[in-house]
Amino acid sequence: MDIPVENNERLAVCRTCGGECCFTRPGIEAPGRFLAAPDPARALASALSSGDWVLLPHVGVPWVNGEPPPPEDRYRIIRYPRPATIAERATGSVFAGGERSPCVFLGPGGCRLGFEERPRMCQSLEPSAIGDCESPWDQRSAALAWLPFQDLVREAVERGGASVE
Repeated sequence: MDIPVENNERLAVCRTCGGECCFTRPGIEAPGRFLAAPDPARALASALSSGDWVLLPHVGVPWVNGEPPPPEDRYRIIRYPRPATIAERATGSVFAGGERSPCVFLGPGGCRLGFEERPRMCQSLEPSAIGDCESPWDQRSAALAWLPFQDLVREAVERGGASVE
């Protein structure tokens, strides 16, 4: 199960910035949200079919402790979920990155999800007054966390949760 993240919200910092991270890179979710469900594949398929979540591809198993992955895993595709953007939900396409569109959970007053309901990457985000926010739980962390659950992701897709190019 995922380790809980202590609430580190700094609303004054986020309001000043306007939630830039919510416009350019909605946070990736850890497996725990879905593994906690009685039927994890169904929970992921349901989230994906709602249009509020998408699957992102990560190319290559990350290095661990300075060691590269086996050659057969260097270009392996690992898929993990994150909230969709408004534009992705409208088009049904997953964007490659760099597009500016708000997260589907961003409302006029900030995130519509309570801190405990937010994706792991969003919870881990360290707000910065200079607008250079960082998350120690990043794409590499997500790839390693989701690597053992790729069969669950495939099953969710097969259940009609998402298309995979």
